[in-house]
Amino acid sequence: MANYIKKLYTIDEVLPDMEVGEDVLTDDGKIMVSAGTILTKNIIEGLKCWDISAIYIRTENDSPTEVLAISVVEKTLLSKSQQEFTDKYNVTTNKIKKSFETMRFFKEAPVKEMAELATKDLLPMLESVGIINYLQMTRQQDDYTFQHSANVAVICGLLGKWLGYTDIKTKELVLAGLLHDIGKTQIPLNILDKPDALSKIEMDIMQTHTTLGYKLIKDNKELSANIIYGVLQHHERMDGSGYPFQVKADKLHQYARIIAIADTYDAMTSNRVYHQKETPFLVVETMVSEMYLKLDPQICTVFLNNVRNYFTGNIIKLSDGRQAEVVYLGPSIATRPTVRTQDGQFIDLEKYKNIGIVELIEA
Repeated sequence: MANYIKKLYTIDEVLPDMEVGEDVLTDDGKIMVSAGTILTKNIIEGLKCWDISAIYIRTENDSPTEVLAISVVEKTLLSKSQQEFTDKYNVTTNKIKKSFETMRFFKEAPVKEMAELATKDLLPMLESVGIINYLQMTRQQDDYTFQHSANVAVICGLLGKWLGYTDIKTKELVLAGLLHDIGKTQIPLNILDKPDALSKIEMDIMQTHTTLGYKLIKDNKELSANIIYGVLQHHERMDGSGYPFQVKADKLHQYARIIAIADTYDAMTSNRVYHQKETPFLVVETMVSEMYLKLDPQICTVFLNNVRNYFTGNIIKLSDGRQAEVVYLGPSIATRPTVRTQDGQFIDLEKYKNIGIVELIEA
């Protein structure tokens, strides 16, 4: 029995009668051509008019050992796109680093520079195909604070788009995400960079970063109240268990709810000085279990439903040591995916609870 795999073809390589392997999406996430569609000359011409450069094609593969093989075209396109993103991302995080250092020294927030950075550097990243995967694969522990600010800004912007926010509000959300941790510039470095778990006293000091950040920007006329409240309340939780004021849902600003979700996801999927990153799959399970108490369930549902779309095709390591590709995610947000191992075996992890995903190898 033949195996089937998905391979990426440039639009000039595809031919009529080929079968589409993955949904082809517009920039705003709407399906242009569904997976399973048999291509015609007119469809191909339409894709070219939409400036689609490459699509996945479902193709037969008689060798089980080659199930996870990636075409040369796919490798070239993905590596080029990834490298372009990484180059821009590194330039952006270096700018954030300089701005944070300025704040630490002068104890003032360079809001104009940060707003320009959000608009010119971070906002365009929202249009990058595969942005969640790109963020996942460009993490470095040494620059966690600056990368985290960039990642939260981008994820906030994506959430704004997924929630149907206007361009103005989405732009505000990116800036709010970028500014959310600026209070950490006022935290002593021996606490901020401590390689071990913080003591109770040190944790209390660390938690003042929300109010310290608020004080840095509260009188700035260039920032809306939405952004300022987002920075102040991003560690508050729906059940009142957060900080600094333990406010509950009825007093928790919408921007703060969005930043809380972006902050939680990025923090849990990142390596930090005292915390090893978790796989996105485990993080989704954790967020599902917490979203009805701590996080806004409606916003969190929108986030998780969209972010999991990026997981199909990820190469992962299983707890039994095998590598596999994620091929199906199931209808439920928290469903453990179906994976295909290198020897062609399909495993529904929802049924086989004794096997887990321990590492994301390639997103």
